[in-house]
Amino acid sequence: MNRIRLKKEKMNAVFVKHHLLGLPFDAVLHHFSRLDEHEHIHDHPFGFTSHVLKGSYVERIYEIHEDGTYTSSVHHRKEGTVHFVPASTIHELIELPEGECFTMILPLPRERETYFYRFEDGKAFKRRFNQRKFRPV
Repeated sequence: MNRIRLKKEKMNAVFVKHHLLGLPFDAVLHHFSRLDEHEHIHDHPFGFTSHVLKGSYVERIYEIHEDGTYTSSVHHRKEGTVHFVPASTIHELIELPEGECFTMILPLPRERETYFYRFEDGKAFKRRFNQRKFRPV
């Protein structure tokens, strides 16, 4: 019988991932100890289901339109809730109402590259995670 193990991945001073290994599916615990003031607006390489285990968070989700303009909406993800995040969802955490938050994500297979975004003067710009220069969307 395989044992369940944890593999810690420290993303920065305020965000730690704990990969649960030995399960029949992928699962990752996220611990946000406080808001990351340097967080980039981003998307993900895979879609995932997110379970808010303890605390809550508020995120801003951006939608880029065909003409390069964008709109955004704010969502409060509360303790005990579950939601699906497509890989193409562009978002950022903007508040941790309880000061910290624990989530568990169940990722799907990788489907794309990760991008970081900037929104300036009503227009959207993006860059790949491994590039420096932002380009118009």
